[in-house]
Amino acid sequence: MIEIEPRPLAEPGSLARAILDGDAPLDLPLLSHSEGRPESGPRPARLGAEAFGTSGSGVRRRLDAVLRGEGFFVSTGHQPILLLGPWYVLHKILTAISLARRLEAQLGLPVLPLFWIAADDHDWAEVGRTTLLDRADRPRRFGLRVPEGGERRSVGPHILDAAALSVLDDLGDVLVESSFTDAYLTLVRDAYRAGATVSQAFARLLRGVLGDRGYVWIDAGRREVRRAAAPFYRRLVDDAARVLEAEDAGRRAVVGASFEPPITGIEGALPLFFDSGGGRRRVAGAVGDAAEMWRMRLETTPGRFSPNVASRPLLESYLLPVLATVLGPGEVAYWSQLVPLFDTLDVPLPLVEPRASWTLLEPRIRRILDRAAISPPDLAAGPEPIVGRLTREARPEGIDRALRKLRADAEASLADVDRAVADELPGLRAAAGKARKSILGTTDDLSRLVDRATRERLDVRLGQVRRSAANLFPGGRPQERVLNPLPLLCRYGPDLIHHLANETDRGLADRLARLARGG
Repeated sequence: MIEIEPRPLAEPGSLARAILDGDAPLDLPLLSHSEGRPESGPRPARLGAEAFGTSGSGVRRRLDAVLRGEGFFVSTGHQPILLLGPWYVLHKILTAISLARRLEAQLGLPVLPLFWIAADDHDWAEVGRTTLLDRADRPRRFGLRVPEGGERRSVGPHILDAAALSVLDDLGDVLVESSFTDAYLTLVRDAYRAGATVSQAFARLLRGVLGDRGYVWIDAGRREVRRAAAPFYRRLVDDAARVLEAEDAGRRAVVGASFEPPITGIEGALPLFFDSGGGRRRVAGAVGDAAEMWRMRLETTPGRFSPNVASRPLLESYLLPVLATVLGPGEVAYWSQLVPLFDTLDVPLPLVEPRASWTLLEPRIRRILDRAAISPPDLAAGPEPIVGRLTREARPEGIDRALRKLRADAEASLADVDRAVADELPGLRAAAGKARKSILGTTDDLSRLVDRATRERLDVRLGQVRRSAANLFPGGRPQERVLNPLPLLCRYGPDLIHHLANETDRGLADRLARLARGG
């Protein structure tokens, strides 16, 4: 079976790493630093059950209880990225599912995992694309065509048509043929069909891949969510000066910890977007008559407003009783700026738990690594350092010894020539230097020819190393941040999700137990 290996979530020296290690003097409430209990009891939600999707019929009763104020959510989320995007999207929801189960057992109250689909995002370059490895381990990019005039329009509500979906026609030629492939292609076709929105397609495929794991999701682009969000947006407008000061305080806190603020902000602009018809633009200058204009628009067209990266976490906790949230490294970093904003707007700040971070290692890749005596992290810098080492080790010993002797003898003889020329015919020093360069260059050329011939003899083995790098660190980036899960799901089937969920449970339990011991 495929191996699932833990990997560091955040890079050394990053703001996220410092926060997770407790080395940054910021007030982000990490679950690992608390007892996992809320400061206050559950509270009713500001949304009804009609705003949610569920992974199965058995979730509805527990959802109703949470919405009535008898339980909590553990949230996570992402933009509705094409075909679920890279692996880490699944890592996030599986972490939330595992954490919710643990907190429910601890509290004796319903705790539901919630996936917030950030449908408002207008970054088509990110949301509308994904990368799959084909059968030869080559990266293949799939991307939705940006609708004309839609560059700054929200991606989630966009309705898919046949022309947009034609980019998926080649999917069957990319995925490995197995007993599971037809089932996953059917899931994709059922989710990504003409007439569905991008968010609906994402939610359907997520449910199809995960099955009924007792979670719910919410599409931030739904009318019910936009209406319920209007009073929160009114707070932003009414308290514009205090909101801007709180944002600035968050930036100062990060700078005071000797890091660059992840959210830079726009002078005088609230953490709020308005779509006037031509795309989303930040709400700016919300003072005096301008503030009254924004209030009127909130009354008449609340559906045109949406949060930005800073206000979306607050909106989630304003609308719903969120006990804890599962974040990736970038989110951990920018949430550290938001504590003053939560305080200013009197919105409960959830506990924070980092998502699981995994490398998935197929048996065929493991065999290649073992033969080359390397581990997955050795490929983080790309395959070429390993290729160079293997080539040097494989050079014929006799030729290698003879070439080293040739170069040493040549350098010694050329040094004698240099000394003699300098003593007797100094005018020829330039010519001697040119001859030295030519002779040593010839020996280098011969050495490179030997390397090339060696690589040709090692062609299959070196190709395997490069394919391993494409699987584990495509383009020098971690697998989980680049590669779509569909190729591996087609190869290993639903058992891979079960395996990943079990490892996530085990990893979360081990992490919290280790931190509880102070380790």
